[in-house]
Amino acid sequence: MRGGKIDEILELDATASGYLKKPLKFPKEVPVVTAGNESTGENLPQGTGYINLSLSPVTKRLGNFFYELKPDSSPSLSAEVVILHGNFIVKKASAYDLSFTTRFQGEWPKTLEIFAKNVFLGSGYGSVSLAVDNNYLRILGETGLLGLASFFGIFLTISIYIKKILPEVRNKVVRNFVLGYLAGVIGLAFNATLIDVFEASKIAFSLWLLTGVVLGTLALYQKKSLNLYQELKNAAVSAYAFIFYLFLVIVVVFSPMVGNYFTGDDFTWFRWAADCDYSSCGSILSRVYHFFFDSQGFFYRPGTKLFFAGMYSIFWLNQVVYHIVSLGLHFVVSALFFLLARKTLQNNILAGLGAVIFLLMSGYSEAVFWISSIGYLFNAAFALSAILMFILWQEKNKFFYYITSIIFISLGFLFHEVGVVTPLLIIAYLVSQEGAGSIGKIVKKSQNMLLFAPVAVYLIVRFISGSHWFSGDYSYNLIKLPFNVVGNLIGYLMLTVLGPSFFSIYSLLRTNLRNNLLLAIILVLAILFIAFLIYRIITKHLSTDERKVVVFGLLFFVVALLPFLGLGNITSRYSYLPTLGLILILTLAIRKIYDYILSYGRDVAVMALGILIAVFSLFHIIQVQQIHGDWDTAGQKVQEFFRSIDELYSDSWSGDDLKFRFVNVPIKTGEAWIFPVGLSDALWFAFQNDNLKVYIHSSLDEALSLAGTSLSERVFKFNDDGSIEEIVRYKDGFPINILSQ
Repeated sequence: MRGGKIDEILELDATASGYLKKPLKFPKEVPVVTAGNESTGENLPQGTGYINLSLSPVTKRLGNFFYELKPDSSPSLSAEVVILHGNFIVKKASAYDLSFTTRFQGEWPKTLEIFAKNVFLGSGYGSVSLAVDNNYLRILGETGLLGLASFFGIFLTISIYIKKILPEVRNKVVRNFVLGYLAGVIGLAFNATLIDVFEASKIAFSLWLLTGVVLGTLALYQKKSLNLYQELKNAAVSAYAFIFYLFLVIVVVFSPMVGNYFTGDDFTWFRWAADCDYSSCGSILSRVYHFFFDSQGFFYRPGTKLFFAGMYSIFWLNQVVYHIVSLGLHFVVSALFFLLARKTLQNNILAGLGAVIFLLMSGYSEAVFWISSIGYLFNAAFALSAILMFILWQEKNKFFYYITSIIFISLGFLFHEVGVVTPLLIIAYLVSQEGAGSIGKIVKKSQNMLLFAPVAVYLIVRFISGSHWFSGDYSYNLIKLPFNVVGNLIGYLMLTVLGPSFFSIYSLLRTNLRNNLLLAIILVLAILFIAFLIYRIITKHLSTDERKVVVFGLLFFVVALLPFLGLGNITSRYSYLPTLGLILILTLAIRKIYDYILSYGRDVAVMALGILIAVFSLFHIIQVQQIHGDWDTAGQKVQEFFRSIDELYSDSWSGDDLKFRFVNVPIKTGEAWIFPVGLSDALWFAFQNDNLKVYIHSSLDEALSLAGTSLSERVFKFNDDGSIEEIVRYKDGFPINILSQ
């Protein structure tokens, strides 16, 4: 609600013997607002506690409402209730409990603000609130990154000490005591995400006392000296350490995006979750059945629908949670890629460097920033998991890994169609390891062909469900297919290397070549010939293992792009999985450059390569930050759209058959989508009218002409900031001939 003034006060009548309470007579149903709860000690921003209030559906408009005062209100007011008059709207809002709200909207944001004042050293002990309810955030705010690193360093040192000495302990009581201590510390570590557990005196005294007892006991069983410095160095380049570094990169580079608002297709996915089949919701099993066997002419992505349905039922429309899940999946993909790179590069540091570079690349940013693209992230995670499981099956010959690989293959294309290439990626790995001449042998093996069985089942079920196949932008032109394949290969290659800044050059080249078919043919042949020569020259200077990496990287890049190469254009999100193949080759190139410069001295090689990697990374980080700005702006425009809809709302919008016609609908800003689709679904969330029909027009004249003088049709125009204004077509009850003005 907004605005209003105190119109009258309902007072108590005074009599000779005191005050007499008059019974207040209310209508059968009245709007009443009660005073808020007492403060818990943390001052929350006004209006917080509600989840995405701008997306909460409007239920009615009010001219007044009753406000019940607090029992301990100012003594100057003898009233218990006041009436506020004005222009108000009532929304059906959802809210988290007080504990959740206090953390996420009070304590944690304040602590992060304090941390931002001094990132490395913090702002000192006691500089944060009495309770932060997250021990790690408290440490960051009080002692900064160095303090947090020191805190983790203590437990890392303890862990190394236990790992080295515990195997030598034969006393079962001592072993169980140490293992119990470890389990307790792990439990406290998880508990510290929601409580300042390490600060609590009841915990701290017991924890450090037990720590001393454990270390002292283990010292009795120590048989040889421990080089702690060397152990810490080894830990710093271990697989676990690199996975932790990937997590830190995710937090530093992408954490600002968690507040970005929903856009475009997001509302279409959410409407599936909220409105089921656009009429009514059946049982859970019925909904799941429809997700798998009734695509309603849309793409076959039941896994993605299940994800949004589950998330919507738990977190509703809190964009922060959805972005956190996207970042979590992005982290999982980078960690899985690190494990796959270890298998191919046989080097922890190179694999870790490749995974970090992957996180910093800007070409695929759309897949991370856009919530609607989360299916690509799921598919990438399942594809990499399937490949790793297959490799483990080859190494350990345990049937469990083979079955797990098939399961991951099956899960992948439930989230996106590109999952059908996962078996081909496994075949590509086998070809890179055994050589191109072994393709026939690979194909003849039944265990390799069985990998395609889930794809066959998927295609049959997809056909039965009546899903979208090939039409519009998602179709192939057979005449232009060779040119699209070569052009898109080059486009995705340059997009990966140069980022979205390459889009303008690519679009210009593509437009010009479409008008000159002969020149396009000559360029295609020339490019293919040059690429072949480069490949032959490079592979001559590579060892057998290095050639395997190059072949796998190239095949991975091409195979992951197969569903998209025949399309008429390139898109940022499609490059997410293929980027991994090029990163493998790039990482190998970095090692070869280092080996070459090493002849000038190790220090020179490290410095030169460090500068080269830093410049390349900075080039992409800048683009990632610009893209984040674009998505932030897009989200702000969508929020302005909802605010202006609330301003214009009329009670008739919630039930009548209406037609809304929009002009100047914003499609994109920079690299971010606003309303390419999803406008009608966004309006459904605003006031949930199933009878509303939405039309988009290229000009105001067209919209007004089609709307005519019908009272059930309304015309709106988008402004530059994303807000809308209604075109007034009536004055004093009579239509205005706008077209003639």
